[in-house]
Amino acid sequence: MAFVLRLDRDPGAELARVMRLEVDSALRLLAVTPRDASAFRTAIHDARRALRRCRAALRLLPPALAIDTLAQPLRAAGRALSALRDAQALLETLAQLQQQQPALLGSAHPALLQRLARQVRAGEHRHVADVLVARAALQALVVTLTDWQPRIDHAQLWRGLRRGNARAARAAHDAARERADDASLHRWRRRMREHALQLELLSAAWPQVLAGEVAERKRLARMLGHWRDLGVLQIHVRRLRSQRLGRLRRDSLMQRLRGAHAQLLQDAFMLGARVHAESPRALAARIARYHAAAPAGNAAHPQRGSS
Repeated sequence: MAFVLRLDRDPGAELARVMRLEVDSALRLLAVTPRDASAFRTAIHDARRALRRCRAALRLLPPALAIDTLAQPLRAAGRALSALRDAQALLETLAQLQQQQPALLGSAHPALLQRLARQVRAGEHRHVADVLVARAALQALVVTLTDWQPRIDHAQLWRGLRRGNARAARAAHDAARERADDASLHRWRRRMREHALQLELLSAAWPQVLAGEVAERKRLARMLGHWRDLGVLQIHVRRLRSQRLGRLRRDSLMQRLRGAHAQLLQDAFMLGARVHAESPRALAARIARYHAAAPAGNAAHPQRGSS
């Protein structure tokens, strides 16, 4: 089912419904065992996506209603799952580079692939305990969500969009442009990803228009994630022993990776300037007007995209 609120229904009931669905989905995914390594990695990835959607929904609420008994289990589960997924993301970045720009990696690809695959395999069984921690946190959250339904109206949803990640994402973008360091860019990526999910939640206001805006925000978040992975990949290249690659080839590869890294950041800033061209207040007001002008009973569900 699409990650979207039916805006012709009670907003509090809809937020509760969406959060229950995502928590249930994460629990089902985390029931996968590591015997099937590929299925295990996919399950971790999809479970983390479900947790991100939950956090985005929760942060639409006024601060007084976003109670810690909901937020804390989501944080605990997310932390428990992060390490395995981070290692897997590097493998995916390597595969993407090899497919799209094989000349970039050249003869270094086999050595890098072997190093990263070994790191992922070493982590999988070690992180079985982390999956159990995440499941326990989510099972506690299920109990809390059973009778939970916040009392909010549509105006509070629009304010939540403006107050939360529309404003925070724009501020993070400005800080990232000023500093261009790992910490500020990572913060921008997280804020942008949450902002995209919140806009997706409210996209029933005008699905045909907002689906494209959601897609561009998600594309920007993916670009920033890829930028981060390219940076980590450079660390692994520097750690490759010279006999595996050769000093000259390693230096040449580092130069190519640095060039791709810089170009990706430039592209992200160009897209970010367009995404953030509208002020948070104007964006929230526009969504409210779309909803007010929609035909009675309109609750179209856009297709779920990647997040």
